[in-house]
Amino acid sequence: MKETAILLFFCVFGWHILQAQSPWTREKGKAYVQLGFTTLSYDAVQYDGEKLENIGDYSDITLQVYAEYGISNTLEAQVILPYKTASYENVGVSQSISGIGNVWLGLKYKLSDANWKISSGLLYSANSIKKDETLFVSSTGINASTFLPYVSIGASHNKWYYFGNIGYGYMDNNYSDYLKATIEVGYSIIPKGHLMFVLDTRNPVTKEDAYENDSVQWASHLDRQTYNAIGLKANYEFIENKWGANASVFGAFGIDNAPLAPTINIGVYTKL
Repeated sequence: MKETAILLFFCVFGWHILQAQSPWTREKGKAYVQLGFTTLSYDAVQYDGEKLENIGDYSDITLQVYAEYGISNTLEAQVILPYKTASYENVGVSQSISGIGNVWLGLKYKLSDANWKISSGLLYSANSIKKDETLFVSSTGINASTFLPYVSIGASHNKWYYFGNIGYGYMDNNYSDYLKATIEVGYSIIPKGHLMFVLDTRNPVTKEDAYENDSVQWASHLDRQTYNAIGLKANYEFIENKWGANASVFGAFGIDNAPLAPTINIGVYTKL
């Protein structure tokens, strides 16, 4: 039976991949940069439909930079640069690993700038991780590269905005492909702040051999990861169009092959 859990996200950088897949693009020469800190601590994981508890104390910390740049008024480049430190503690065992995680690169092209914005894009996640199969925390990311093409459509009206996207993650190294979909609706509750409702899902569509055979995967980075998340986000710009922060809370159900614990994220962003 798949686990249902409540996940709390106190984040000022949000989910980078969700933001990268919105239909809006930066104007030519404009940039957006976020510096984020993410920490996850747990001793339980949902694995192959079963809840495994008291498996030792895992700590998973990531410092990452996310950036967007308008190459033209219709073409945007994106990059996510993560640095991860992970550790494992149990009776008689103390291990850790640090290094670059999966680096993401992306291009997004605006197909339509009418009332309904339509964009398509491609995100690429490199297998740029550090690996050590002798450790319980045996890597700093997923042991595979991913190509994620997607289409996004959205609009804004008065104080509202809304968008949805759908994409397909092609993974190499015998990892399982997955379907990714998101819906986000936002409302401007104060002049420089928004409240947003989000639905985000990820579901594997193939069952490849890495799930059984890849010795580099561990609790934070398992193949066939599944989740359905529903949440609220809040955004506030302290200086309009200069810098600001986000916060969000999510409930998740249908979780499989992932840790069962809250994630805490802290960061700041600036617009250039």
